Amino acid sequence: MEKFTSIELKLNKDVKKGNKESLLSLFSFEERIKRMEVLIDLDEGQLVKVILEGLGETELKLGNDMEKGDSKTIMTLFWIPEKSTLFEMRRDAKAGENIVVNMLKP
Repeated sequence: MEKFTSIELKLNKDVKKGNKESLLSLFSFEERIKRMEVLIDLDEGQLVKVILEGLGETELKLGNDMEKGDSKTIMTLFWIPEKSTLFEMRRDAKAGENIVVNMLKP
């Protein structure tokens, strides 16, 4: 798998193992608009594996074409239905914990 982008974001809330959450529910708006650099070109609709540092993972479709060097945010990478996709939490975590979010081309 090739790295598409990555960023460290702060959790907005406590989460419990087994609960289902989304990028919108886990991170505040301020966190979701932090910029990250796109490392490879990918096309609109292409799946990206989103891995939250041992917390959980999912695959989401890109909302637009992305070019290497672009500066993007979670809000500009994915459409609302993708950002709202629920996925299972693999461990407990506390609000304020920093989580590395890696996005990979599967």
